[in-house]
Amino acid sequence: MKKTAFIFIFLSTLSAINPDNVLSNDLSQLFDTSILKVPAKVQEILTSHGFQKVCFTTQDNFKICGLFLDQSKKMKIKGTILYCAGFYPGTKEGMTSFYALLADLPYNFLFFDARGHQESDGKLLSYQNIKQYGSSEYQDIVAAIDFLNTYNTQHELPQSLVIHGICSGAFHSMKAIDHLSKTDCPHCCNIKGIVFDSGWLKLVDIVEPTVCAEVTHRLKNTYFSWFIRPICWITKQFYRFTFKSHHLEFESIEQCITNASCPIFFIHCMHDPYVPAAPIQKIAGQIKHPYSWWIEHASHGTYHLKEQQVFKKRLEEFLNTVME
Repeated sequence: MKKTAFIFIFLSTLSAINPDNVLSNDLSQLFDTSILKVPAKVQEILTSHGFQKVCFTTQDNFKICGLFLDQSKKMKIKGTILYCAGFYPGTKEGMTSFYALLADLPYNFLFFDARGHQESDGKLLSYQNIKQYGSSEYQDIVAAIDFLNTYNTQHELPQSLVIHGICSGAFHSMKAIDHLSKTDCPHCCNIKGIVFDSGWLKLVDIVEPTVCAEVTHRLKNTYFSWFIRPICWITKQFYRFTFKSHHLEFESIEQCITNASCPIFFIHCMHDPYVPAAPIQKIAGQIKHPYSWWIEHASHGTYHLKEQQVFKKRLEEFLNTVME
């Protein structure tokens, strides 16, 4: 009897540490922001799940580096989800929490470093690049779409694609799709949907609130909290003197959004201190196939880390709708 009980307990212990549970525990690390800031650690986790490093080149000759997962040998996939990060950190690793959310769904995944970030070509924090920020980054996404189209054709995989952009990534995604539509690119019909997550319409409209929100975030619980207002004022004056006149020349992506033929899922926290929600709510009511989720919260591009199951449910509903 004792021997039977021992065997039962032993087998129960083995079942508790089956590969599915190990996978779950492993991927849960990707919701830890301290882990996401360590590229080598994130890459180690993703490599263990089958991700491979890939590179592709933009039309203006920037090498863009990414991490790609093809799950077609494990399951019948419906398509690929392409993730586009924001200005900061702007890295492939910083977006990988979304793979942890959706790893069990029948999709391939591509994450990449935006130009000027980490392993991709380019410089980010230079006067010239900040002055021109937002004018060329869409080409990274066009190159990623070209890469996926070629890969899927060669491997006889579904061409269906959903693009998920956060903050600047959402802005660049819309510019990329607009560019492709204007060049009569056959890839456009493969884009089944866009997740416009915490995005903005025009750079000049969000620089000042973003800078002040970041200063406040870093200093509000420190001995230097009384410096917040003067630092914000000085920073805004510096921006107005150096970059604002250049950024005023850049067009809004309102027309890109209203012209888009595929469904767009707008996700935005109502009290986002970095990117005000009101302009996005206004434009969302003017498009052909709108889906929206206005969240009563004050985070920016991080709600999926706080409410994982809720976020997964909403993303899965959108994917099921556009991939039918």
